[in-house]
Amino acid sequence: MKDALRLVEDIFLRLTNRGVKVLVDEAVAGLCRNPEVRGASSTLDALKKADFIITVGGDGTILWTVKRLKPPLKILGINMGFMGFLCEVEVNEVPKFLDKVLAGDYYLQRANLLSVKIDGVERGQALNDVLIFTSKLAKVVGFTLKSDGVGVFSGKADGALVSTTVGSSAYVVSAGGPLVDPLVQCIVVTVLNPLKLGVRPLVLPQNSVIQVSFPKDERRGAAVYSDGTFTELVKAKSTIEIASSSMYVEFMRIKDLRSEFYRKFYDVRIRGGKEA
Repeated sequence: MKDALRLVEDIFLRLTNRGVKVLVDEAVAGLCRNPEVRGASSTLDALKKADFIITVGGDGTILWTVKRLKPPLKILGINMGFMGFLCEVEVNEVPKFLDKVLAGDYYLQRANLLSVKIDGVERGQALNDVLIFTSKLAKVVGFTLKSDGVGVFSGKADGALVSTTVGSSAYVVSAGGPLVDPLVQCIVVTVLNPLKLGVRPLVLPQNSVIQVSFPKDERRGAAVYSDGTFTELVKAKSTIEIASSSMYVEFMRIKDLRSEFYRKFYDVRIRGGKEA
């Protein structure tokens, strides 16, 4: 925490010395010692109007920021976490990369969120993934999956994970799903621990609409999570609909997207990296 706050103060001073007006999340500003940083304390409404957002932390910090501020957002992520797939800048790169950003020497990677509707009412959005999981631990749940009205799975399992391209390097790959190249726009559906052993993950077009329903004899229903946050407990008579949202996040990129993606994947997910 102390290292992160020192970095926040350093970024603040570097930018203000260049004539940039900097707003600081009020919760973060309240923890900083520098009176100038504390004086820049800003509400969520003010932060939403900023030209871009700098996050200091890891992928979880970015997911938390997206939930709090709501898209569309332009984000530059500085990595102080374990994974850092969504982040662009390492701590030692901050001075050089801030100069590049101020000079406009960057490009944008757009990532659409997933929209979650329950019985036709939108209940949440997710940048990484939507998890539909058995509402009772150690018990499987029966459900049917359809993509644009076409049945793609019917049976019992722990649940299903619906992921964006951005989320493919997270929970989905740990659950046996595919690693999706960052230039491929799609939706990945992974059935979790199905009783039918022949079930495999599905890669579907990005404009697909995924429907989850439950058979008449199913009584348990399911719990729905968006980016790891509990959304709602769904009754067995309900229908869940997941589709690509019109809302999006634009990640500010300076490095080559694909080479960095695969480097991080093999360093962190294969060899252990920071996670070790």
